[in-house]
Amino acid sequence: MDKQNFIESIAGYVRKYASIYGIMVHSPIIAQAILESRWGESKLAAIYHNYFGLKCGAKWTGKSVNMRTMEEYQEGTLTPIFDSFRVYDSMEEGVKGYFEFIQIPRYHNLQGITDHKAYLETIKADKYATSSRYVEDVMAVIEQYNLTQYDKKGESQMVKLASTVLDQARAWIGCNEAAGTHKQIIDLYNSHKPLARGYVVRYTDAWCATFVSAVAIKCGMTDIIPIECGCGQMIQLFRELGEWDERDDRTPEAGDVIFYDWNDSGIGDNTGWPDHVGFVECVNGGNIVVIEGNNSDSVKRRTLPVNGKYIRGYGVPKYDRVQASGQGNKTVEEVAGEVIAGAWGNGDDRRTRLSAAGYDYSQVQTAVNALLDGKETAEKSMDKVAREVIAGKWGNNPGRKKALEAAGYDYSAIQKRVNTILK
Repeated sequence: MDKQNFIESIAGYVRKYASIYGIMVHSPIIAQAILESRWGESKLAAIYHNYFGLKCGAKWTGKSVNMRTMEEYQEGTLTPIFDSFRVYDSMEEGVKGYFEFIQIPRYHNLQGITDHKAYLETIKADKYATSSRYVEDVMAVIEQYNLTQYDKKGESQMVKLASTVLDQARAWIGCNEAAGTHKQIIDLYNSHKPLARGYVVRYTDAWCATFVSAVAIKCGMTDIIPIECGCGQMIQLFRELGEWDERDDRTPEAGDVIFYDWNDSGIGDNTGWPDHVGFVECVNGGNIVVIEGNNSDSVKRRTLPVNGKYIRGYGVPKYDRVQASGQGNKTVEEVAGEVIAGAWGNGDDRRTRLSAAGYDYSQVQTAVNALLDGKETAEKSMDKVAREVIAGKWGNNPGRKKALEAAGYDYSAIQKRVNTILK
């Protein structure tokens, strides 16, 4: 395969899968494949269809191969090691495998980035590669082969989701001062330039606003969640973005940024100086669940009532609320059938892909559980289920067959009834 054909082949699969996983730039990924696989001619790529040097890791359950590689643990010094690498059955599976690989929480900040250099700088900071020249080397490939022309196809798909922010906030739950694990949050904040007001946060400083800012940095959403280490200054930045809601009695939404004033009297609208801040995770039964940094020196949850005492107000980031992949017009039951058939992956991967496609993960999963438990079997006649099939509720084959059988129905009998109705 010549170089142009290799580029077009990789680009086609990148275009097919990138938006599903919330990735908006294509050129860095194409260039990574070129560089990592030596134009598809490395042994790992040519035989095992691993074009990105993806190692197995603890959660990989697929095929693997042990091979020699070079790592730059110290700048300028290459160290030979043997490691286990993922094995795929085709180029398409290898490219799809890249997107599945970057679904772990530390790579969630790649979602929504539209600048190719920013994507590379972010993935390098996330410890994807050990080479000290990784960004420069991949950028050189992008420029030499004009790969940014492939980015235009992904621009309209950019998504910035509250679910991405909350996934990262949850990933840091448990980080605390006693173990020193909060330092990674402060280090990430300090690595983002320019620093707010030029101040370098110390490990001994209060770090609730720093936590919120670090989540925004990690998720690539600093344009909608302002970066600050002080609560009062952060509120002002939310005002400037047109994202501030002064009302104490607001019923917030997941992903909103809630501020507190510990001197609140509880009477009237609180306009005092803010002392604390966190992310709204959800609202259940009139109670707000919040994920906060520096809550008793840790990242942990707090629960308080809607319109409760101490609420100062809300930053309301302008998350995307559109259907990202154009697939959000299916019924919950239809998507549940696809999930059962394996079309949406598992675990965090499934959650990310469903959210990126505009679906409510909890609703879909509830429908999946109902189908698998056979809860609908005793409630619906064959005629009713057949008419649901005709209406599109049970999806298309092979997903339809698996969903119907998982729910306890005789697929052949249902299909026969469908055919009779349609005659």
